[in-house]
Amino acid sequence: MQNVLAVSNIMLELSGKRILDDVSFSLQKGSLTALLGTNGAGKSQLLRCIKGLKKAKSGKIFIDGAEADERARMKRIALVFQSAEMQIVSQSVEKDVAFGPENMGLDEEEIERRVSDALSVMNLEDKRKQRPQTLSGGEMRKCAIAGILAMEPDVILLDEPFANLDYPSTCLMIKALISLKERGFTILAVSHEAEKFLFHTDNILIMKDGRIVKSGASSSLYKVLPEYGIYIPENAHFEDLSWLV
Repeated sequence: MQNVLAVSNIMLELSGKRILDDVSFSLQKGSLTALLGTNGAGKSQLLRCIKGLKKAKSGKIFIDGAEADERARMKRIALVFQSAEMQIVSQSVEKDVAFGPENMGLDEEEIERRVSDALSVMNLEDKRKQRPQTLSGGEMRKCAIAGILAMEPDVILLDEPFANLDYPSTCLMIKALISLKERGFTILAVSHEAEKFLFHTDNILIMKDGRIVKSGASSSLYKVLPEYGIYIPENAHFEDLSWLV
């Protein structure tokens, strides 16, 4: 399998404190990976560093085998924040999804193609004319994802995609992740709620004190998660974690 993203020896310091310490891993094309760890492990800062919003003290990011500078990462790596409403900028769903492609200087036909494709992937076609502010929490997060899909990134980073969602919205979000994975998108998702989506992931990265301390296939590594303070229902088999969808 081809590695679409490789993170090599990333070190990040903020206010003299080391936040990320020699972080290295890779993501295979079309994979869904869970980045897990307790509060303060450095997960969200790692996403921002990969995206290019934080400048690493050392280390490199590679996309499709080529080193990517901050400008390339801003274009080819998408990040959906926990507060999805912060990324909603327009007065209708379709206009919000079109915002990115319009700023890329694409022609109207290409913009419409991308908007339609992104709305289809996120199952939001019937919400096209709706004001984003009237969407449910899960739908708003899907709208934010549709907006970044329309820019056709290589990698999608999700920071706490299930945060503050009710049961129906959580199920919508899981189905959206499954759809993205089935369509070949490469996804790295940070979450404190591993039990909600772990069954649908391919791999797990466990962070502690700014380092990746464990990595591997989800179907085997999930057993050690409680050792790192990550909740999994007691005595649960991997298949039991498909309970929501």
